[in-house]
Amino acid sequence: MTTKLCYGCKHIREIAHVDPLDRGYCIDCVKDMPVGSAVRAMQFLTLTIPFLVGDRVHAYTAGEIYDGVGTVTEVSIDVEHGGTPVYPTFRVTIDQKSDDDAPDEGWYTECCLRKVTELVEQAG
Repeated sequence: MTTKLCYGCKHIREIAHVDPLDRGYCIDCVKDMPVGSAVRAMQFLTLTIPFLVGDRVHAYTAGEIYDGVGTVTEVSIDVEHGGTPVYPTFRVTIDQKSDDDAPDEGWYTECCLRKVTELVEQAG
């Protein structure tokens, strides 16, 4: 961080953010800045992610072929892994395989996963 005049409070401070017009803002002023609609939308979408790292899940290839029980180890909105901000993908490490041909890990979408606790509740 550099120290210079904050555009917001007009004090000499460490600059935490520089906007596209090259105006610097200190951390206190950044906290008070309005949040744009794109940022607000992404904040909303992150609240709707159904699985979190550490969740125990039953994994199904293509939503049909049972692979086994595993743990969500990563969440991605990157197209490289098949995810988007609206439809994230989940990397699952499978530790209880359904058979020898089941993968050790894979990227799954929401429709291909079921929380372990949900299936126990449905059976009971």
